[in-house]
Amino acid sequence: MKKRISLVIFILFFLNACTHRDEPYWGLSATFTKDGMTLYGKEDRFGMTKMNGEMDEPEFPVEKGRLYKLYFFDNSKDLTGKKYKMVGTHKDSSKTMELYQQEIMGRQSEAKFGLNQKGLWKIVILIEDEEYSSFVVEAR
Repeated sequence: MKKRISLVIFILFFLNACTHRDEPYWGLSATFTKDGMTLYGKEDRFGMTKMNGEMDEPEFPVEKGRLYKLYFFDNSKDLTGKKYKMVGTHKDSSKTMELYQQEIMGRQSEAKFGLNQKGLWKIVILIEDEEYSSFVVEAR
């Protein structure tokens, strides 16, 4: 009887260990520097930096709309004329909201948006409804 119980426990443990969980990664994304600017995003793909607000405030202040300069760095694709959308998902509440939407007119654009909850946010950049880049920031 003890062997059966031990075997059942071992099988359950093994099955649990082999179960694949498709949970998104929520680690804060690293910033990078280009042309003397600190950018949020993915190096050689997409970057953004805050253009207005107070110098001593966080890059993503809660419930305060800010203007951000966006950079599309991927030179392998002609993105001019395509539509991009920025979508944010809050880690704790799983609430998703559209942050901004615009046509790409060149390698740079601007977006004005605010995050309405404190905590980690995954920002996804979609071009023509396909994911182009994503990264995690903290709203404070």
